[in-house]
Amino acid sequence: MNFRFKRIQTRLLFFLFSLLLLVLGPVYILVNSQNFENALTVISSDLEIGAANFDATISRRNESLAIAADALSADFAFKQVYATNDHATILSAMENLLYRVDNADFMVLIANNNLIIADTKQPAVEGEAPTWINLIEQARELDRQGEYPEAAGIVVIDEQPYHLTVLPFLNPDIEAWVAMGFAIDQAFTQEFKDSISADVTVLFKSEGGLWQSNASTVSSVVKNEVLSRFSLMNMDFDQTNVSTFAGEEFVSLAQPIVAGTDSVYVLLQRSLSEQLAPYEALSRTLLTIFALGFVALIVGVLFISRTVTRPVLELVSGAKRIEAGEYQQKVIVENEDEIGQLATAFNGMAEGLAEKEKIRSLLGKVVSKEIADELLSKDIELGGEEREVTILFSDIRGFTTLCEGKSPQDILSLLNEYFSAITKVIEAHGGVVDKFIGDAVMALFGAPLVQTNAASNAVAAGLDMLNALEGVNQRFAARGIAALDIGIGINTGRVVLGNMGSESRLNYTAIGDGVNIASRIEGLCKEKGAALIVSESTMSQAPEFSYQELGEVLVKGKRESLKIYQPGLVTKQS
Repeated sequence: MNFRFKRIQTRLLFFLFSLLLLVLGPVYILVNSQNFENALTVISSDLEIGAANFDATISRRNESLAIAADALSADFAFKQVYATNDHATILSAMENLLYRVDNADFMVLIANNNLIIADTKQPAVEGEAPTWINLIEQARELDRQGEYPEAAGIVVIDEQPYHLTVLPFLNPDIEAWVAMGFAIDQAFTQEFKDSISADVTVLFKSEGGLWQSNASTVSSVVKNEVLSRFSLMNMDFDQTNVSTFAGEEFVSLAQPIVAGTDSVYVLLQRSLSEQLAPYEALSRTLLTIFALGFVALIVGVLFISRTVTRPVLELVSGAKRIEAGEYQQKVIVENEDEIGQLATAFNGMAEGLAEKEKIRSLLGKVVSKEIADELLSKDIELGGEEREVTILFSDIRGFTTLCEGKSPQDILSLLNEYFSAITKVIEAHGGVVDKFIGDAVMALFGAPLVQTNAASNAVAAGLDMLNALEGVNQRFAARGIAALDIGIGINTGRVVLGNMGSESRLNYTAIGDGVNIASRIEGLCKEKGAALIVSESTMSQAPEFSYQELGEVLVKGKRESLKIYQPGLVTKQS
């Protein structure tokens, strides 16, 4: 679609605004782009440092647990307690030791047969196998390889991730295994968030394989979207990326809490909009400059274009007056430039249109408006086109007798009143009065404008003409004038439509067998005692009316007989 300016002021404003935009736009875009890149670089660097600090924190806590477990293994008093083989005594000693160990939430003692001896987290459990036997097996494998048998990893117990360290309980050989762990919970993530100024979310796979989060410093809405992305694996791992959560952009970095595992992740996030806040002041300043420049631009455009737009608007006003049919008032423009020449030409055009409108008005009184428009819309040429239309003929019965004793003026007045009434009916149903022939009327339905329901319109018009005649006769009776009686014939057929006559004088009309049949049918009205008769072709195309068959007739000029019908009321929706 081609863009068009509707006003000169708009055109000037557009081009000057475009120039201003070309100057300030790139500067604004460049500054914003650099601000975004700088913010992204800073956040990415901070998140990578935060991820390294997270790994270091886990490592430090793991070392602390390993030292505590080693101390337990070397504790002579605990060995004596262990030798009692009493569950309650061993559990009490473990709880006392756990109280003195920092960053440890529970301790478990496992026999070499992989069954729990005592568990501070679940004191009632004894003689059951833990769910994390794989860590004990890793420690055993290291022992077989001649290395110190220490294993560590992340395990999920009761939908809660724990970091667990497993070491041997020596007496002096490996008598059992000591496991100590700490929870990676809400307190842990909040503490870590405070140290790195980034949001922290811990995600893990549940026993059913679904991603869950037990600890997060972001809102519940953001956390739910994070879980959804993880479930679809729709995130980049081990590298920073910009993602939108709950309508807000975050720079995110996701990595496994323990390298080589994919069941427990930590996600570090920082809001990009918060990081960009310090840069927004410069952007607002640039926008203020841009707005002030635009205001100055508008003032300048209004001042410059005023001398141009005022005469143009006067021409527009004149064009609207012509559109409304006012051709007499001239456009007054004092300019002597091209706009002044345009105004002179415009006034000349208005005079020509006024003359043409006079012709149209006069022509519309001689023929119907539709035919007048058809004649004026194209070059007038002799000839026509063949098309199917519906023709209506109407004639006043006994008109000669009616005229006896009346002056020509009275007869003309009577005819005009009658013609005005039925013409209004014909036009109301989409018909066009082709001509008046003495006291007869010929009307076309479906010409010059095509109608899909021309036959139905013609039949409806015929019925309403009879109704309108009753109103005319009532007015005549009030004035002592005898009532009129008319006959109407309607036929649908192919005719030739167009301009008929000579090059100096012509008439838009329809000719052909279809017209002749309509005229012949109208002539049968008196014989058949019917005010309205239609042909079979019209009846078949207007099925919504009721009909009474009047038999077959042989009309003048036709070798084959025709079925004719008298229509009545509408019996169904067309």
